[in-house]
Amino acid sequence: MSARLLSLLFVVLGVDALVAQGGGERRTTPVGRIEPADAPRIDGHMTDGCWQAAPAIGELTMVEPWLGRAPSQRTVVKLLHDRHNFYIGLWCYDAAPTGIRASQRARDAKLDPDDRVEILLDPFENRRTAYFFQIGAGGSIGDILISQNGARFDKPWDAIWRGSARVTDEGWMAEIAIPFRSLPRRDAASRWGFNLARYVRSTNEAYRWANPSQSVTFFRVSECGSIEGFGEIDGGVGLEVVPYVAGGVSRDRTAAADDWQVDPDAGGELYYRVSPSVTLATTVLTDFAETENDSRQINLNRFPLFFPEKRDFFLEGSSYFNFGASEAGNSRFLPFFTRRMGLAGDGSKIPLLVGVKLTGEAGPFEVGLLDVEADATAVVESENLAVARFKYAIGEQTTIGVLGTNGNPASTGSNSVLGVDFYHRIPKFFGDLDLTASMDAVVSTGAQAADDGESLGVDLRARGSEWTAGVGTRWVADDFQPALGFVRRRGTRQSAAEVEYRPRLAEGGAIRRLVCELEAERGDALNGDPQQSRLGIDQLGVELHSGDEISAFVRAETERVDTDFTLFRDSVTVFSGDYQGTRFGVFAETSEGRPWNGSFLLSTGDFFGGRSDRVESQLEWRTSPLLHVGGGYDTAIVDLGPGRAFTTHIGSGRVDLHFTPAVSLRNLVQFDNESNVLGWQSRLRWIYAPGCDFFAVLGTAWQREEDDSIVPTEQSLQFKIAHSLRF
Repeated sequence: MSARLLSLLFVVLGVDALVAQGGGERRTTPVGRIEPADAPRIDGHMTDGCWQAAPAIGELTMVEPWLGRAPSQRTVVKLLHDRHNFYIGLWCYDAAPTGIRASQRARDAKLDPDDRVEILLDPFENRRTAYFFQIGAGGSIGDILISQNGARFDKPWDAIWRGSARVTDEGWMAEIAIPFRSLPRRDAASRWGFNLARYVRSTNEAYRWANPSQSVTFFRVSECGSIEGFGEIDGGVGLEVVPYVAGGVSRDRTAAADDWQVDPDAGGELYYRVSPSVTLATTVLTDFAETENDSRQINLNRFPLFFPEKRDFFLEGSSYFNFGASEAGNSRFLPFFTRRMGLAGDGSKIPLLVGVKLTGEAGPFEVGLLDVEADATAVVESENLAVARFKYAIGEQTTIGVLGTNGNPASTGSNSVLGVDFYHRIPKFFGDLDLTASMDAVVSTGAQAADDGESLGVDLRARGSEWTAGVGTRWVADDFQPALGFVRRRGTRQSAAEVEYRPRLAEGGAIRRLVCELEAERGDALNGDPQQSRLGIDQLGVELHSGDEISAFVRAETERVDTDFTLFRDSVTVFSGDYQGTRFGVFAETSEGRPWNGSFLLSTGDFFGGRSDRVESQLEWRTSPLLHVGGGYDTAIVDLGPGRAFTTHIGSGRVDLHFTPAVSLRNLVQFDNESNVLGWQSRLRWIYAPGCDFFAVLGTAWQREEDDSIVPTEQSLQFKIAHSLRF
C-alpha cells in the first residue's frame, strides 16, 4: 500500500501540470474612504451618515440548500475605512424577524445556533492565509487565524476589534470596526482578499458573496474575491504591551496543616510588529490561571489519551507551527505539541520563566519560532525548549517546509526532532472534486539510543459537493521519540481509506441528503505482523432540512495485544493475544437551530474477548441569551469474563451566565468514577475594554471514598487582570 500511495502522489503532481489552476475572474468590490472624524459609532444602529454614501458589495448567492438561487432574505453589506480602522456595515433583512436566532453573547462563542455573518480577510493577498471574523445576531463576536488555504485553523487567536448587533422589526443589523493595528498585512497593499457568508438559522440557509459552491468550503482562501481602494493606513509603531497582575489563595484540605496559601504573581507580554506581517512576542512569568479545566476521559485502551491545548499563549499563532500529514492513517501525529511545555505528564504546572515567539509572513515565507525557559520543580530540572518552523509557498496551492525542535521537558537528556513536509492542492482534479496531498518525513535523536528513530506520513484527500474520499498511511519507528511531541503508537504502519457519498434529494421532502461513509483501516508492525484492522460502514443515515441527523454504523475489528495491560484503576487485565469482533450502533444529533439541542451515541459489541455497551450523550438548552445550561453523560458497561467486569461513568454539567457580550460567568462540574474526583470550576470574565480582561476563577475538588462519602480535597480562588497598551 505504501508504494501505491507514493506512486499515486507523484501521478497527482504530474496530472496537476495539465489541470487548470485558475477559477476565472475574481469578484471585486471597492471599499469607501472616510476621515476619522466621520467614522461610524459602533452600536448596531446604522444611523451614521457615512453609511448612506458607502458602496455596497452587491448581492449574495444561495449556497445551501439550493445552489445558485437568489437568497430568500436580502442582505446589504457596505465597507469603509479611515486611517485607523476597517469598517463593515451589515443589514440582514428577514421577512420573519421573530424567527431570528440570537442566543449567543459571549466572546468567541460557537455561533452555529444563531443567525450570523462570517467574513474572510486576506490582507496579504497571498491566497493562503486569512483572518476570519464572525458576528451573530445576539452580539457575540469571534475570530480565527486561517492558514494553509483553509486547511488549518487557529481558533483561540484573538484580535482587538469591536462589533455590535441588534435585532429590529426588519431583521438584524451589525457594525464592525477592525483596527489596522490588529491585522498583520502586506505593506502598502491597496487590495485585499475578501469573502463573506450569511447564515439564516430558522431555515438553515447559507449565502455567499464570492465563489458560491457546495464543493469548496467558505474557508478556502484561494477562492476569495477582492476588495480594493485602500489608501493611507496608520498602523502605529507596532508595539503592544500587556502587563498582568495575578493573585490567589489555595489550600490542600487533605494536609495536616490545611492553611490557605497566598500566591501573588505579576508578569506580562510584549508584542512588536517587526514588519506589517511579522510579529515578535515576549512573555515573562507566564500565568495560566484563567484556563478552563480539561474534559474528563477514561482510557479504555493501552494508548495514551490526547488532551487539547487550552492555554492562550501557546494557542495564539499556533497555525504557524502546524506540520505535515498529522492525521494520516487515522493516527494522530504531532512532532511538536505545546502541552509538552509548562505541563508535566500528570497535568501539573511547570512554571515558565520567559518565552520568545516570532510569527508571520514575508513574501512567500512563513515563519514560526518559539523559545521557552521552563523553571525547575521537585521532579524536573530547568529546561530550555525551542521549536522552529519555516514554510515556503510555491504559488497559491503548494508549500514546502521544515520543522525543528530541541529540548526535553522530562529532563532525561537531550532530544531533538527534524522534519520536512509538503502540501499541494489541485482545485479541479475530477469533476467538482478538489484534491489535497500532504506528506512529511521526520527524524528524532537524543542522548539515549532509543531516541533515534524516524517517521513518514502521506495523506491524500478529495472533496466535492457529494463525494469525499481519502487515503493515507503513517510509518513510525520503534525508537521515534519526540520529547516535545505526541505520538499515539510506535513501531507501526497505520493505513486508512474512506469514501463518503452525500447525495441531495429533490426539493419538497423533509430529507436534505442521504449520508453513506465506508471506512477501512489497517495497522501492521514494521516487520509485517498484523496489529489492528477495521472495516465497515461508518455512517448510513439521513440529514434533514431542519438540521437533525441520524445514522447507524457497523464495523468488523481485529486487534493484536502483544503485552498484558490493565484497565479501570488497574483492576482488570487484558491479556496478550488476538481479538476480533463486530461493533454496531446508532448516532443522532438534533439541530442547533432550536433553543435546545443534543446528541446521543449508543454502541455495542465485542471488546477484547468480551463485550461492552457504551452510551454517550450531550444536551444543551439556551433558555435565553442570559442563561445557558447543559450536561453530558458517558458510560461503558464492560464484561471481559468472570471477575473482569466494570462500569465507567463520566458526568458533566454547565451553567453559564452571559450578562453582556463583555461579561460572562461559566460554571463546569465534572465527575468520573475512575479518579472518583468531583470537580467544580467557576470562571468570571469581564472584558472591560477591547484587549483588557479581568478573570476570577474558583476551583474546588472533592474525593469520593470507598464508603461513598465525599471528602473535600482542594480549594482555590485566583484573580488576574491583563491590560493592553498599544502604540
